[in-house]
Amino acid sequence: MIKEILYPVLVMGALSILLGVLILITMKFFEVKRDPAVDEILAVLPGVNCGACGFPGCEGFAVEMAKRGELYKICPVGKEEVANKIREILKKKKEGVSNG
Repeated sequence: MIKEILYPVLVMGALSILLGVLILITMKFFEVKRDPAVDEILAVLPGVNCGACGFPGCEGFAVEMAKRGELYKICPVGKEEVANKIREILKKKKEGVSNG
């Protein structure tokens, strides 16, 4: 009676550990590197995801600003205060690239 319960539990436990390890290996192998400036800009943005800037959301805006390395559009919700913070982040990024 105990074997009928113990074997399936052991098999499923071993299978779940194996699949967990495979998932971890796959995550490391297919890891996508992201510019740290994107996370900094995203933290400064209001997070409304309104699309008023012309991008699908705050993350799209942050990715584009970090990619171009300049603030060519201003977040209509955050206005000048957020724009100044983003300029500081982009300035710090450019200085890091030119010095590093």
